[in-house]
Amino acid sequence: MGRKRIYGVMLKLMVVCSLASGLSFHYKPKCVVATLCFFRFWLGFGVGGDYPLSATIMSEYANKRTRGGFIAAVFTMQGLGNLAAGAVVLALSARFKNTAAYETDPVGQADYVWRIVLMLGAVPALLTYYWRMKMPETARYTALIAKNLKLAASDMAAVLDIDIVPEKEEADAIVRQEEYYLFSMDFLRRHGRQLLSTTVCWFVLDVVFYSLNHFMKDIFSASKMSPLE
Repeated sequence: MGRKRIYGVMLKLMVVCSLASGLSFHYKPKCVVATLCFFRFWLGFGVGGDYPLSATIMSEYANKRTRGGFIAAVFTMQGLGNLAAGAVVLALSARFKNTAAYETDPVGQADYVWRIVLMLGAVPALLTYYWRMKMPETARYTALIAKNLKLAASDMAAVLDIDIVPEKEEADAIVRQEEYYLFSMDFLRRHGRQLLSTTVCWFVLDVVFYSLNHFMKDIFSASKMSPLE
């Protein structure tokens, strides 16, 4: 299907689920929680697809010299996003706390805050929609998977603003290139060790990272940093 098409699907899924999360209304609290969990699950599915795709696309556009730096920049954005999200939450909480309505209905005002925060998550994704749709498919996918070296050269020429003419020998070599499926012994033999090592390291990182997020509310409460305390 290609990186670009899945990239667009994951983006739309994130936008829809972010907006739907903030619109989880019902007169029964359990139904609100169930609806919220449903949309947050699919939001996580979208983020889980978008996250590695961003690194893959960046690595396939970069050359060997700059690839490591570009991939590091992609993952660094997560930390900046967490800081921005925290700042938005604190600003909105302080804004709603300093209102007359908060004195009479603090729970109702807090209900507005979390809904607005979740819906604002769609804004960064929407801001990238135009550029994602205009972005050409990565040359490596077009050349190695779609076997269209001419289109790959044309796309890279447009991105780099240089003339690239594919050689006939290179095109013939790509067509004759040995293929193997993702879930095959050939794939495991060639990439199994690297895949397993990366998976284990990433799993351990996620355990620490999401555990920290899970206990963040207790940290804020203990330090009295929450504006709604």
